[in-house]
Amino acid sequence: MADRSARGARLPGRALLPLLIGLAFAPSSRAEIKVTPSVTVQETWTDNVNLASSGQARSEFITDIAPGISVVENTPRLQMAGSYRFHEFAYTDRNAPNLHDSQSDLAATLRARVIEDLLFLDADASRNQQAVSAFGPQVSDNPYTGNNRTNVSTWRVSPYLARRIGTTANLLVRYTRDSVQTSVIGYGNTHGDTADVALSSVGDQRIGWNLQYDRQNLSDRLAGDSSSTTGSAGLSWRVRPNFSLTGMSGYDRYDYGTLGGRTQGRSWNVGYTYTPSTRTSLTMSFGRHYFGKSRAMRAMHRSRHTVWNLSYDESVTTSRQQYLLPSTVDTAALLDGLFMASFPDPVLRRQAVEAYLQATGLPSSLPNTVNYLSNRYMLQHQFMASVAITGARSTVLLSANDTRRNALSLQQTDSQLLGSTLSNLNDNTHIRGLVASYSYRLSSRTDAIALADISRSESLDTGIRQNNHGLRVSLRHQFQRKLQGAVELRRLQGSSDGGFRGYGGQNYTENAISATLTSTF
Repeated sequence: MADRSARGARLPGRALLPLLIGLAFAPSSRAEIKVTPSVTVQETWTDNVNLASSGQARSEFITDIAPGISVVENTPRLQMAGSYRFHEFAYTDRNAPNLHDSQSDLAATLRARVIEDLLFLDADASRNQQAVSAFGPQVSDNPYTGNNRTNVSTWRVSPYLARRIGTTANLLVRYTRDSVQTSVIGYGNTHGDTADVALSSVGDQRIGWNLQYDRQNLSDRLAGDSSSTTGSAGLSWRVRPNFSLTGMSGYDRYDYGTLGGRTQGRSWNVGYTYTPSTRTSLTMSFGRHYFGKSRAMRAMHRSRHTVWNLSYDESVTTSRQQYLLPSTVDTAALLDGLFMASFPDPVLRRQAVEAYLQATGLPSSLPNTVNYLSNRYMLQHQFMASVAITGARSTVLLSANDTRRNALSLQQTDSQLLGSTLSNLNDNTHIRGLVASYSYRLSSRTDAIALADISRSESLDTGIRQNNHGLRVSLRHQFQRKLQGAVELRRLQGSSDGGFRGYGGQNYTENAISATLTSTF
């Protein structure tokens, strides 16, 4: 389907592209760019190629040939990392439904200092598969199936000014242009323009202060244009060197359509920050916004062999916002905390983390919640927890989530997406999940990895529920410095209840085995 909102994205994003290209190749900011081509060949046998309902499963041999390329540059002025991979699939039975002939994935980030101590630039782009509905298979590592999957493409360009004003304040002025697009009929491709201004006190003062203003305009030709404005003023009081009290007062205003509910009002919160050491921190707050009570918590603890993270937050969000800031547990970030004592230098630590991920074959991220397509504003209550534990030969990664979403905007904006019989499917959802990964180093070249995940999605208004379970066990071996292989066994299982057998919800089981060979150049 054609991009319905391409016309509105034409000028702001394209106007900044010459600046991005100029930064990447400016002699004053360049080091040697590391370009790594690769090719992956994978052969898979599965007894349910498209994760169909019981009785409709079809076995299949799949050949996946995937050339790719990664680009990395890391200098004091420019940090750039990007990867692209194209998959071409061949099947023994091309008549099976819901299968792709090809698929591509993209992930790119750029952070640049345009003018020292004044003008900076952030940019991101991505393309990957995401779930259409929370009530269907939630699988991200078999790109050939189209069952409850769609490609979501995002990009974000964000120049900003950061400047110290005398000895009393820091000023931040940021503009962001972003886009989220899919090809699903009924989901509104959107473009956003956001302006942020922040003024805050300098340094670790006994009495600190901050002022914040944010304005976002969303362009959506399907669900209609909308905007949000928030402003706040905050104070902090350092009672003790490791303990501070905080407070904030402000105003929120949203203009999404609703049936008589409030979309604006005063806001406030009070809380504290406790940092007993450089390894431990705790931040908590309680307050009120126009939608009701608001609570937030964030805790972190790091030891020699472990990193623990806990968080809870209540906020107004959208599907597009979740795609732009995906809710995942960043494996590299967890390992970064573990390696901090051994590699104090951040550049050397990043290289050590990347080498460790490549050697062990650990996933780059663990999904920490189930996202789904919706055009509506939602009030989200989200709890997340993660831990990484390393030993002499093993690494354990765990993540858990519990997410409640209550729709705030009009049900009609999802009518094309859900249809009339399921119009209240996403009114109130409760999603819980657990992901566990264990890797064990058998030798200097061989690793064994097990990955298990469980998720449960429930529509509280309809009683519809979807349960998904997955188990993957793999063996990876480094044949040569630029050649590695892997063998994986997997079993996926899903069940749906509540009288729902449409829009992705189903009972299914898959057993599969795959062999993979990857060469870099």
